[in-house]
Amino acid sequence: MAAEDEPDIPFRERLSTAAAYGVASLLHILTASLLLGGLSLIVLRLTTVVQPLIGLVLVLCAVLLRPRADRLDPDLPTLSRQEAPTLYDLLDEIGDALGVRRLDVVQLSTDFAVRATSYGIRRRRLLVLGYPLWLAFPPQQKVAALAQELGHFASRDVRRGALVGSALAALAGGAEQMEHRAITADAAFDTSPLSRYADEMAVAAVRFKAHGRTADWALWIPGLLMKGAARLLAGLTRPSARRAEFEADAAAARVASTQAAVSALHDRRLADGVTIEMHRLAVTAQTFGWTGSAQNVDQDFWTKVGTHAASLRASARSTTDGVIPGNGAPADSAPPSGQDEGSGSPASGERVTRLSMGTTHAATVTLDTARADTIEAELHEQKRLLARRVVQDCVQD
Repeated sequence: MAAEDEPDIPFRERLSTAAAYGVASLLHILTASLLLGGLSLIVLRLTTVVQPLIGLVLVLCAVLLRPRADRLDPDLPTLSRQEAPTLYDLLDEIGDALGVRRLDVVQLSTDFAVRATSYGIRRRRLLVLGYPLWLAFPPQQKVAALAQELGHFASRDVRRGALVGSALAALAGGAEQMEHRAITADAAFDTSPLSRYADEMAVAAVRFKAHGRTADWALWIPGLLMKGAARLLAGLTRPSARRAEFEADAAAARVASTQAAVSALHDRRLADGVTIEMHRLAVTAQTFGWTGSAQNVDQDFWTKVGTHAASLRASARSTTDGVIPGNGAPADSAPPSGQDEGSGSPASGERVTRLSMGTTHAATVTLDTARADTIEAELHEQKRLLARRVVQDCVQD
């Protein structure tokens, strides 16, 4: 499919993508050079003091710019093929229809989203399935959401590639570490004013910050450069990201039907309302408690969330302005919850328009009620763990 669509890519996008590859390559070459140069100064100049210190700084800069690969979240429930054969069969069927490699691992999360990525050195395929979205969507819209996300593997989004993707992750990770260091330094000596050592801690904090100002200024310049490089790389890859999003929508329409793909985009407006309801239920469970066994409480939690999502969808369909109650946003206008408008992803309204004006497709992969119920049974234990995690996260916040 990529070969057939290659001539359709505008020249400006090709040029921008080539520049993105160049910037990413230079970043990785710079990281390797910093590491090798720093190690050389440390090992070969042990008779002096200045060169090893410079070498140490270069090595630390290389560590900040190191490529970062996604990995499995140890806090999320992981589903193996043996535990959820029906779910994996559905995912395999969608992947085969899209012509992409099959998934290796599936994890469940509490986010109203579906995310497919590659993790580890071997770049194995991972799908993070947000159960609130899975619970809120009708069966065929679930297929559309899965196909839309897996369709990114078939599209030519350079942000998903190993070279540019790792460069973006390295820049974001380095900038985040520097910001975290600044916050930690400011909070290192925070203490209660009622503490018997409050005065001593205040004096120590002043001295610590005074000595740390030089280091902060030294880190400020690399941090600024990393943020600038990240913005540059994000800007260069924005045209590719937009086109890849449209291609993924078209793939979802071919697999799940155009109607299901459009409805799935509409119902992503449920994200804020469902999230608010989950938080409310978690607070209620901690404040007042629920009657019954722990297992019934966990099941009751998701039942209430599903009922609320259904009522939100019915209200949105019955209104003339398409506003989802509890959200306040038109169903076609605002981007999905958690989506950055500056990220290059087109707004939902534009995506719906393109799908509606294009060729109407029938479904090639369907999810009937019997198979959907079987998948729900396979997710039973993971649903219970997720419900408890929502309540625990609410307490920690």
